[in-house]
Amino acid sequence: MSGLLGRAGLLLAVAGLGACAQVVPVAEGVAQLPRKAVEGTAGFFGFIFSRPELSVEVVEVSRLQHCQSSGREATLEVLANPIALAAWEQARGLKLTPASGELPVGLYAVAEMGERNTGGYALVISRQGAVKDDTLYLKATFLSPSVSGMASQALTSPCTLVALPTRSDFHRAVLVDQSDRERARWAPLSP
Repeated sequence: MSGLLGRAGLLLAVAGLGACAQVVPVAEGVAQLPRKAVEGTAGFFGFIFSRPELSVEVVEVSRLQHCQSSGREATLEVLANPIALAAWEQARGLKLTPASGELPVGLYAVAEMGERNTGGYALVISRQGAVKDDTLYLKATFLSPSVSGMASQALTSPCTLVALPTRSDFHRAVLVDQSDRERARWAPLSP
């Protein structure tokens, strides 16, 4: 019996050592996480927006409460010029550009909150954006109606139009909310 217990103990010891050997590389990877900015985490977005060399200015042009969104999810669309923006407006049957005059040539983005069941929602885009690698990051505040207040009982779909920086070294865009959570992503369609 003692021989059987000895063998069982030896097997457990060998199995335990094998398991420990497999844990070490994972533990080393976890130890390195603070040194890595992992995309998709709050730490990554905080890093992006805190770096002056990555900073770009974004200018809000206009906002609407009813943008004819087709779903509840936030969306982001980058438009190459005012002509593309006019085509977007025509397809939606709305006027997002200001009536005061023509927009200057440049890139624009439309950030949409998605369809909501009541009024009181809004989407505000920060002036501070960032470009890292080939991605433009836009910071937004998603506002909701007060739970103690009254809101109109009508469907809304808030959106915001912003003029993007003149630098064109980005090929993707990400919309980040006030909790540093990615809410929408844009990439051009492949030809």
